[in-house]
Amino acid sequence: MEKIIFVGGKGGVGKTTCAASVALMYSKKNKVLLVSTDPAHSTSDLFNIKIKQKSELYRYSESLDIMEIDGEKEAKLYLTEIKKQCNLMLSPVIMGEIQGQLDRAVSSPGTHESAIFEKINKIITENQSYDYIIFDTAPTGHTLHLINLPKTVNIWMNTLIQKRKKILMLKNMKFEKKDRIEDDKVLNILENRRDNLLKISKILGDPKIVSFYFVMNPEKLSFLETKRGIKSLEEYNIKVDKVIINRVYPDSIDEFWQEQKDNQEKFIEFIGQEFIGKEILIIPYYRKEKKDTLDHIGKIILSENKL
Repeated sequence: MEKIIFVGGKGGVGKTTCAASVALMYSKKNKVLLVSTDPAHSTSDLFNIKIKQKSELYRYSESLDIMEIDGEKEAKLYLTEIKKQCNLMLSPVIMGEIQGQLDRAVSSPGTHESAIFEKINKIITENQSYDYIIFDTAPTGHTLHLINLPKTVNIWMNTLIQKRKKILMLKNMKFEKKDRIEDDKVLNILENRRDNLLKISKILGDPKIVSFYFVMNPEKLSFLETKRGIKSLEEYNIKVDKVIINRVYPDSIDEFWQEQKDNQEKFIEFIGQEFIGKEILIIPYYRKEKKDTLDHIGKIILSENKL
């Protein structure tokens, strides 16, 4: 099984830059897939490429592929699959009544999240050729909801399975039939869905496979969101390996900026005391973009890793 890395944090802290840097560094000696799940994609802008087909692989180099997940496209595919399953379970009359509801659901935020999770699930379980899969995620709250989705849906699926079994047993009793419950198409669909959720939950909860890097800026709001995010992830049994403090001011002789620098240093010291046991990494605030900036950031983030 490949190594899976989620790069998360508050919006605007530099997640995409850090995720891209890690992907670029690992791709020097490994086969890597970089995936953006953020609706406001900027991965292609960072690499100065044009991805024509969203949710499809773009070959950036021999060892690095890039994908930007299109939430709307995935939602349509997701609902198409649901319709196919409904056709197996429901009569044409009932199907006709809910057709409009399913069509309208494509614009629902919940549908988009479920569809994006389905895509992430497929990426993780069906792309075994990669050594590393790196996810540049949406802002913290959205990502936490996605990661918790399998557990939430699994509870619902178990309830549906038990109800379906009860209906089949009562049906056999009423009509004095001996139909095999395990041959029921609806039950098979529900059980397959549950098994897939259990599989991805097991993968996401395995610290040998999944790592989470939190990116933050040395400021109060970013720190508070990071602290909440780490607590939530660890409740889901997902280990946070690295805390990346991005945009740290360089040494300055200017009085104003020196004061800002001093304030940052105090806050960074406080962050280190709060996140004891986490690897804390410092990314400087670059005066201007350079061609080798991603390489430099990647070396800092992976300084303790053997490629």
